[in-house]
Amino acid sequence: MIIDLEQITKENIALYSAFEFGDYKNYQSRIYPDKNADAKIWCYIKFNGLRIGGVWLEKFVEDDFAVLGVFIADEKYRNKGIGLNAVELMLGRIGELCVDKVLLRVREDNKRAIRCYQKAGFIEIRRYVKENGINAIEMIYAK
Repeated sequence: MIIDLEQITKENIALYSAFEFGDYKNYQSRIYPDKNADAKIWCYIKFNGLRIGGVWLEKFVEDDFAVLGVFIADEKYRNKGIGLNAVELMLGRIGELCVDKVLLRVREDNKRAIRCYQKAGFIEIRRYVKENGINAIEMIYAK
């Protein structure tokens, strides 16, 4: 299994729109980093040379942490350790944003993602209910 991250650039960003179709409608989170983030690292997740999803770190000027976002578009690539490898690769880049903490939010019922994040070193810091009524967990990784 070969996992790699490919930086998203203005030359290859158009390919990202392919993730908006098919299984995307069933995906429970956003698939793009916040366009208002002051700094971000945004990459395709590549599995055996195929672009299968995205992962990003975003940071806002007032924050001393980055926020992680990750998704794998096609269900057939989930639950295989690909997401964990992508998260670990991205965590190796947090220094580029001059932070040593990474925050994420995940749906409470997304047990597979929670296990992935725990394996990567994230710990739960709080549970809350989102504005849309969804139960969520906030987790943090500290280098």
